[in-house]
Amino acid sequence: MRKTLLTAVALSAMASTAMAADLPRRAPAPAPAPMYVAPIFTWTGFYVGGQLGGAWSANNTNGFIGGGHVGYNYQMNNSFVVGLEGDFEGTSLKGSRAFFPGVLVKNRINWQASIRARAGVAFDRALIYATGGVAFAGLRNELIAPPFSVSASNTRTGWTIGAGVEYALTNNWSARVEYRYADFGRRNDGFGFLFANNNNRVQEHAVRVGVSYRFGGPAGPVVASY
Repeated sequence: MRKTLLTAVALSAMASTAMAADLPRRAPAPAPAPMYVAPIFTWTGFYVGGQLGGAWSANNTNGFIGGGHVGYNYQMNNSFVVGLEGDFEGTSLKGSRAFFPGVLVKNRINWQASIRARAGVAFDRALIYATGGVAFAGLRNELIAPPFSVSASNTRTGWTIGAGVEYALTNNWSARVEYRYADFGRRNDGFGFLFANNNNRVQEHAVRVGVSYRFGGPAGPVVASY
């Protein structure tokens, strides 16, 4: 009887071991999800673009302006942006004034350009900046004393200062709105007619809207997410 019980216990243990061996093993713990690294937007890089706007001055000269710009930005400490920009514009700026009774002076700015520093603070894709530097203008003045007229052209050098807001629509494209004041100084333009001089100071206020394409620069800081 004892041998029978021992045999039954042994067979039962062997059957349990065999069944345990046939059971599926527990699957290993899943690997952690891969870390996603997203670059923070940076304003660093070369860019080109175009702008349109309107301008006016105290000597009754007003009209439209339009042209192109090229520049470079460098972003420091994730927020401070410095750069250099140059632009060139054609204009329809013109006006007239009475030189003395019966004599009219017409003023026109055919083109203008500038080379400026830019500095601002970036709030991710928004940039608030100030700008200033040297400015140039091609002027044409005409003295009309019927039935005679005489004209003179000259290039003036002055300065400009302003501020603007720029927003990055994508990683490469941005749009801006900018106001600038320019002063090209006072100059006597001798016409050689009636011994007349056009003592004229050109000061300009301008508002521009523009778009730029940025070619990119060094990779910015990264943000990790899971």
